[in-house]
Amino acid sequence: EAVAEEMRLHGPALRNLYRSPPPELDMVFVSKYWYVKLTTMSHPGPVDNFEYLCPHGRLGCASMEMAVEQYVQISRSLFQSLVRKYGGGPSIDCMEVCPKCQAHIRAYNDRKQSEFDLVSKYDTRDTGDGKAWYIVDAMWVNRWKCYAKSEDVTDIRDMTMPGPVSNSRLIDSKTGQIRNNLRLRTDYIGVNARVWWLFKHVHGGGPDICREDLDIYSAEHTLETELKLEELRPSGDSADLSRRLSYQFVDECQRDLEL
Repeated sequence: EAVAEEMRLHGPALRNLYRSPPPELDMVFVSKYWYVKLTTMSHPGPVDNFEYLCPHGRLGCASMEMAVEQYVQISRSLFQSLVRKYGGGPSIDCMEVCPKCQAHIRAYNDRKQSEFDLVSKYDTRDTGDGKAWYIVDAMWVNRWKCYAKSEDVTDIRDMTMPGPVSNSRLIDSKTGQIRNNLRLRTDYIGVNARVWWLFKHVHGGGPDICREDLDIYSAEHTLETELKLEELRPSGDSADLSRRLSYQFVDECQRDLEL
């Protein structure tokens, strides 16, 4: 916290120092977590800087202030001797926050809030504007609740996407029919058409299980595609929001428009 406070007070100068330390300082950074193990344990294990780097080899944090809180500075000669003794690595010579991961973090947090707002707007205790119930695996819904109610993330390692909607657990893989003895709320829940199409747009997955009643064994109902959200139409004024909320943009491309 002391380093972050110094950065708030002395901003640009300290950011430049951490981003590109002068060669004469000859310092490197190691994770604070590992450094505490070094000072409190006889066998701290390999230097674990690998654990804190993003897939692009940089720091996957939302800001420089967040990044410096996770590291301590040591001399390069000490670092080299520690690696010789304990293994691990790599050498982190500067606090370079990854711009691609920063963009991914912003896209993830923005989508999570927008999705929560839309579910709050359209979720009902009945079929809403439609006539059918859309069945969703209760296990997936629990993962979604953890994701939707979590705080905004500041590090890519803290992202908790629920993954694609996964109703396959409700279906017998051999017969293709609904499994026997499934229970409402324990194995599945029901949502209205608008919430279902929102889940599909944001997370992908399936398959669609559409029923006349809130009972997975009731008669099938035709899909109400006309109830897809106006806010998520891929053209017109809603096109930008539709793209920013899609799983293709946030989960697959990770907000990298070059992918």
